[in-house]
Amino acid sequence: MNTRYSFSQFKFDIWLLQQLQIAPAPGLTLDELKRKWAEVPGHKGNLSRDMLTDHRKGIKETFGIRIVSPDRRHYCIMNHEALRLDTFSNHLLKSIQDYVFLHEYKDLGEHIQPEQIETGSRYLQSIGQALRDKRKLRITYQKFTDEEPYEAIVHPYLLKADKGRWYILAHKEGGEKVAQCFALDRVLDISVLSDTFVPNSEIDIKTYFQDCFGIWRDYERYPVRNIAISCTEQVAHYLRTLPLHHSQKESPFREGEEARIIFEYHISPSPDFLGELKKWGDEVIIKDND
Repeated sequence: MNTRYSFSQFKFDIWLLQQLQIAPAPGLTLDELKRKWAEVPGHKGNLSRDMLTDHRKGIKETFGIRIVSPDRRHYCIMNHEALRLDTFSNHLLKSIQDYVFLHEYKDLGEHIQPEQIETGSRYLQSIGQALRDKRKLRITYQKFTDEEPYEAIVHPYLLKADKGRWYILAHKEGGEKVAQCFALDRVLDISVLSDTFVPNSEIDIKTYFQDCFGIWRDYERYPVRNIAISCTEQVAHYLRTLPLHHSQKESPFREGEEARIIFEYHISPSPDFLGELKKWGDEVIIKDND
């Protein structure tokens, strides 16, 4: 598949998913989709049933999102849970959306200024190979607090991006910790070894960071608990559109004469999380928690 075809394919996939996400029940018919596609500036080709079938298959394989037609007339997304903010499918979709947008408008140059790309990206292919094949990695690591780098053999478990940086969760051979995070911007070199490792059953990658804000995981000093905050309507708009944590819930009740909005979290209140709240100043008040 060449780059031009990939771009066109992804552009249509993203357009189709966007149309179905905002469509009211029971979905959109083929004729409705044809009309909408014909209105897209610079669209290529006419939308046919065969074309739609091919892209439905591609979307399922690429994103794990199923487009179905229960009544054999309307098309809709069957598994909307795949598009939650914290899912891999959603992250992959957003990344490709950014790629398609930047590719299409690359001639605008400095008129578009995306967020800084995560440092350490040059190591992602090697780490991906090690994750897939359960292979050990040899890393040369330079802590900010150390004068000299050190070399270690690690067993990689997962990659995680946080605040513009990539991190790898891994077990260091000979280390006291079951697992720890290594920031890729502090890695000087990585090589994939031929040796494989058996994953430690104590490390559950699905839940490891579940109650954390970002990568800060220290449950001994910051036990997981329920935390409530009250905030102004202005801040609430930001939190609704980009939740701080997957556990975030908005209370139906309002507080005080200002009718402040209450949000609740089940989280480890690390300094990172509390610092994020404090940046709003008096517009956010951390309430009593258990």
